[in-house]
Amino acid sequence: MPHLVKMDKKMKPQGLSIIAAESQNTPSEKVKTLLDKNKAEFTVTRQVRGPLSSRGIPHSYVFDVEGQLIFQGHPGDPKFEKTIKAALKDFEVEADEPQGDLFPQRTWKNSDGKPLVAAITEINGDTITFKLKNGRKIPYDISKLSEEDQKLIKEKTATEDEE
Repeated sequence: MPHLVKMDKKMKPQGLSIIAAESQNTPSEKVKTLLDKNKAEFTVTRQVRGPLSSRGIPHSYVFDVEGQLIFQGHPGDPKFEKTIKAALKDFEVEADEPQGDLFPQRTWKNSDGKPLVAAITEINGDTITFKLKNGRKIPYDISKLSEEDQKLIKEKTATEDEE
């Protein structure tokens, strides 16, 4: 856990979100004591079950912003941190300067129906920039959104072109 706490403190400003999963029915008091001892500030989800399974503890899963699994294995594996660093290169943390959003924060859906709550700050060709609640900016391919959301963005783009 010390390694994860260190990563969390170092990479949180760059957009990293750690969610720990407890899967062995450990009593709440023991989980809290462990978190306090290690000064962990990330979320712990308790009594986790499937759909993913692991063959050892500890075991880490790294997902990109689109919900795709990009790493699974031991958090001590050198590929674990390399995968995270590579994924964070695609994200920008919002500057302190507020900018007008093209679309206010709302729930968008990808082509698989998975929701993402974000505002859109920029439309650049076939790519939009989502701004998450925490201020992170994430480039996203418009074609990966639901048809309804794609239509809404195209209508906005057409309206702006007419102005």
